[in-house]
Amino acid sequence: MTTSFRNSALAVALILSAAACSRPAVANPAPSPSPRASSQEGPQRPGARPAGGGARQEGPKPYGEVITAGAVTQDGLFRVHRVDDKLYFEIPASELNAEMLLIGRAVESTLQEPSAFFGGGPRLIVQWERNGNSVVLREKEYDVIADTTAAIWRQVSGFRKGPVLARYDVAAFGPDSAAVVDVTDLFLSNIPELGPVEGINRGRSWVERTWSFERNVNVEVTQSGQSRPSGNGGPPAGPGAPGRSPQSQTVRMHFSMSKLPDSPMMPRWHDERVGFISSRSYDFSRPDNRLEQVRFIHRFKLEKKDPSAEVSDPVEPIVYWIDPATPDWLKPWIVKGVDAWQDAFAEAGFSNAIFGRIAPTPEEDPDFSLYDARRSVIYWRPSTVPNATGGQIVDPRSGEILKGEVNMYHNIMELQKNWYFIQVGPLDARARSLPLPDSLMGRLVEYVVTHEIGHSIGFPHNMKSSAMYPADSVRSRSFLERMGGSHVATLMDYSRFNYVAQPEDSIPLEYLIPKVGPYDEYAVRWGYKPIPGASTPDQERSTLDAWAREQDESPWLRFSTPDAEGDPEDLTEAVGDADAVQSTTYGMRNLQRVMDMMLEVAEVPGESYEELETLYGQAVGQWGRYMGHVAAIVGGAYTQERYGTGPRFRPLERARQREAVRYLNANAFRVPGMFLDDDILRRIENEGVVERFRVQQNRVIANLLNQQRLERLVEFEAMADSPGEAYTLADLMEDLRAGIWGELDSRSVRVNAYRRNVQRAFLAAADDRLHPSEEDLDRPGTPFRPALTPPWASDVRAVLRVELEDLDGLAERALARAGDAMTRAHLRDVRMEIARILDSGR
Repeated sequence: MTTSFRNSALAVALILSAAACSRPAVANPAPSPSPRASSQEGPQRPGARPAGGGARQEGPKPYGEVITAGAVTQDGLFRVHRVDDKLYFEIPASELNAEMLLIGRAVESTLQEPSAFFGGGPRLIVQWERNGNSVVLREKEYDVIADTTAAIWRQVSGFRKGPVLARYDVAAFGPDSAAVVDVTDLFLSNIPELGPVEGINRGRSWVERTWSFERNVNVEVTQSGQSRPSGNGGPPAGPGAPGRSPQSQTVRMHFSMSKLPDSPMMPRWHDERVGFISSRSYDFSRPDNRLEQVRFIHRFKLEKKDPSAEVSDPVEPIVYWIDPATPDWLKPWIVKGVDAWQDAFAEAGFSNAIFGRIAPTPEEDPDFSLYDARRSVIYWRPSTVPNATGGQIVDPRSGEILKGEVNMYHNIMELQKNWYFIQVGPLDARARSLPLPDSLMGRLVEYVVTHEIGHSIGFPHNMKSSAMYPADSVRSRSFLERMGGSHVATLMDYSRFNYVAQPEDSIPLEYLIPKVGPYDEYAVRWGYKPIPGASTPDQERSTLDAWAREQDESPWLRFSTPDAEGDPEDLTEAVGDADAVQSTTYGMRNLQRVMDMMLEVAEVPGESYEELETLYGQAVGQWGRYMGHVAAIVGGAYTQERYGTGPRFRPLERARQREAVRYLNANAFRVPGMFLDDDILRRIENEGVVERFRVQQNRVIANLLNQQRLERLVEFEAMADSPGEAYTLADLMEDLRAGIWGELDSRSVRVNAYRRNVQRAFLAAADDRLHPSEEDLDRPGTPFRPALTPPWASDVRAVLRVELEDLDGLAERALARAGDAMTRAHLRDVRMEIARILDSGR
């Protein structure tokens, strides 16, 4: 759900192929040293030193002195030797300079917030290189690429070299000049790129076990040291975080080094009109007149067993292995969540293309590892975080997904329960008592899995296509049946559940929960369907363009316009946002029904009121989200991504924007009475009611008056064909004055605590617009969000100054009619605050 797990352009991963069995570990019979060992790659270098410290040695030793008779050896990509507490790789010359994926995952952790590292760990492309009697492990970069036959390749190849991660002396040479190196330090020293633990203490760290397969080597180690601070915005991870004193941490890490495919998959070019996660590189060998980034999508490699068949089984299906730690009762639902994508792949020409399978336990298969670079996995994480993530690791040469990963945090069930109850509880009798029945909770978890698998097979979020269903159609059973039984066109939205439907609509319960929709099937077809006769990415372009233009006739196939900040049809957490006012009106009716039944559902004799407090907070938060959907209409534009076929942006009609502000005046800037129920409030808190609503209302006003929105209003007016066509900044101020300050015109002026907060929020937002911080002004713009316009350069300053002066006069006149002491104090404070804002030099 979090996209927080979206992969960077240079994300890397492993190929999903049949797992080669590791050969059994055996005592090594110490072969004779290679006769070529002493003469390869130049003279020996006495005194060479392994990375991470270690004793000096006088050049390579005889093989038998290093790999002794007591060594435990495994054969595979490398020969892997365990000699006492040392780990040796015997790297054949054929594997030097071969690009490999190196990933690491935490298997066990004492970190205070282990969820910060779920799905984390290194993901690098590396290669082993000979340097005299040393072996170097170097990271590879893919920011720039070129055809290896082009003249510029000589320069580009140099820039492809990344940092050296480690350098080790050759301890001995094996048969065929294979370099034997002690790699213990690689996994048990403090290389920043290789894990969450720093300051590793070798005395408290060791190698657990190893596996060597035909194309990859796995190493599992215990590392003890101190944790690194969280780098993903999560909670502080340990002693490295502010306010935490140093303390020991121990992590069991699994490293998997896998050789990249011998022949890279043919890339498929990215297209902004269709949502795919993609990699970016500068290609210096393309024949364009300017250097441009090329982008190719992330996708699994699927090849038909029968290329002549319209629909065929793939040579290798996509398999997601399900963590044995998953609660047993949920495993069938997890399998269904993966298999839900099968029909979409059938539309792309592949039958039986994707499966969920329960992974064997260590007792069933001791050589099987979820962390192996060859396997796509759904991990079940023991975390209190109510979330789930999905992503992939890819071959940077082609975008081929080598390892898909989904993280299901155990507490996702709490989040699902809350959403379902708050949004559609009145539509489903099963949700009128807690806990939810297993059959419903299983279906909710299945939905999350299917969404995260979507990320893992290449799809980002798409908040656009769901808005292409008319609001009233979302209430129509016949419409939903015609569109596949889902109220949204894509599962990759954050649309959640069908809160627009009303009890009288009699919508089948299975239609309340999103499913793989028309857009999802379309996107799988666009990204995965083979194009006969095309042998290069450029030869696929015309067909892909024709498929992308199907959006013109079928709007629910559209994807988010990437540089459109102000599209009110591209909203998270929204259902029916083609008309957010109408959909929010329906949602508020259901929210009223939720509040009416909340106490009956959440009050249980003998139990605390924690559940009631949680659900009440969720209801207030849902109200805030609904109001945000309406606020997005103001200064908004309809968008559709196009490639050379017409306008991409069109401002919303003036009447729609005015309707939205008037709706907010009535429903956002006045606290709905349903939330002010003493029977609930006096059960959950002694204080905090006013603060709850202040937070939500401040958020709506700050959103409505953000700089970009106000600038769009100015621009749309400037570009309007005729006066009165555009909803202007002056119109917004006029409408907000009526909604936020309306009671100041009353015969007896009384402003309650909730309304005082709203009025203060307006003044705070105006202050922020007139006096942005130096940090805000200095922040550079991006392709999707321009730099902040300084106040002196915009009409926003003039309009807000005049509005504040008018409000000052309104407050001055209202003071004489103030009906109570708090209103009088508030109005005096309003006047002083306006004076401060207008006189402020900052």
